[in-house]
Amino acid sequence: MLKRLLSKHRTSSPAVKHICHFEGVIDHLYLDTRGNPTIGAGFHVASQDAFTRLSLRDKRTNKPASRAQKQQEYDTLKRLPAGKTARWYAQHCTLHLPHSESMRLLEQQLSTFEQELTRLFNPKNGYTRSYQQLPDSVRLALLDLAYNLGTPNLSSRWPKLLAALKREDWRLAADECARKHVSKARNQATRQLFIQAASNDNLIARLFRRLWSKLCRS
Repeated sequence: MLKRLLSKHRTSSPAVKHICHFEGVIDHLYLDTRGNPTIGAGFHVASQDAFTRLSLRDKRTNKPASRAQKQQEYDTLKRLPAGKTARWYAQHCTLHLPHSESMRLLEQQLSTFEQELTRLFNPKNGYTRSYQQLPDSVRLALLDLAYNLGTPNLSSRWPKLLAALKREDWRLAADECARKHVSKARNQATRQLFIQAASNDNLIARLFRRLWSKLCRS
């Protein structure tokens, strides 16, 4: 189902596909395990006003939802118990968020996170390279961490991971990136992204040494 939906969105980047795979794309409002109103690809909806600004549609008619409908939907969901499956909340919802809108919001959020990561990961803050110069797999791992934790949390509560990133010790970063509240599969995927960077760095180093050896013998 998810692959079919993503195939309609021609500009899906590796980051979009990665986040959708682990967050899912839920077209109705639900409460996550912490009771946060959530919709789309794991978007937390902080307030009723924020929910009314979304481009929601009536499930029955597919017409744009009114502000009053949105307010009622948000209030209804807020009163429900937290921690149920997303599917369970569907029976209480009359509105849905079109997939194209979920993808637009996701790309918008990822762009914001990339801007925040660019401000954090740069030589001025003690890192060897800027965020945009890091290996692709490392950038994707950091995007996943930021999307899940929030950039302020990532920059203040993960000192061992940040220390490993400053040294560009990707294997150590792989050992320090596990989160307690996400699935084992998601943690493993993030770990493998750092391992991939470590493996590529080793390959580059071996090629460089081989080339240097040839130059020295010539």
